[in-house]
Amino acid sequence: MAFFLHVVAGAILWPIAIVDSVSVFIATSSLQTKTSLTKQHISMVPKYDASTNRWEPTTAEEKAEAGYPPIGSLIRQGPVPFFRRLTDPDGYDQGVLKYMGTELCDRNEAQGNMDAYMQNPNDWTLQKIEEKNGAPKYDYANANMDTTQLVLTGAWASVLLAVLTRVAYVSVNGCDNFCQKYHW
Repeated sequence: MAFFLHVVAGAILWPIAIVDSVSVFIATSSLQTKTSLTKQHISMVPKYDASTNRWEPTTAEEKAEAGYPPIGSLIRQGPVPFFRRLTDPDGYDQGVLKYMGTELCDRNEAQGNMDAYMQNPNDWTLQKIEEKNGAPKYDYANANMDTTQLVLTGAWASVLLAVLTRVAYVSVNGCDNFCQKYHW
C-alpha cells in the first residue's frame, strides 16, 4: 500500500511540475546569470558566521528567493531533492550557501549541484573528480530543462496517472460495467 501511495503521489506531482516548468524554464532562460564569480566578486559571496555556525547571504542574489523554486528541483533531479527542500528548507539553504561560498558560484549553480548531490552523491562526486582531471564542467543548473523532454515526460506521467487511477478504482470498488465489457 505504501508503494502504491508513493507511485500515485509521484504521478500526481508530474503534471503539476510540467505546468509550472514552462514558467520556470522561461524565467531561467531569460535571466542572464554568471556561472562563476571572479576574484573581484569574492567579497560578494556568502560569509560564514562562526558565532552562529551559519552561512549568511551578503546580497539579494544569494538569498533563497533568488534561486529556482522547489518545483525546479523536482524537474532537474527528481523527488529526493524536492522532498528534502520541503522537509528541511534551512538545511538545504545552508548547504547551498556553503557551496556558493566555497566554490565561488551563483545561486542557481549551487542549487543545481546540491540537488544533484542529494539525488546521487556517488555520481556527483565522480563527476567533480572528472572535472578536476580536465573533463568538461556539467551544467547542473540547467539539467533536464529541455522543453520537448518535459512535454514528453508530462504526457507519459498523464498516461501513467490514468492507469494507476483505474487500477485503484477497480481495486476499491470492484469490476464495473466498463471492466466487464472490456475486461479491464
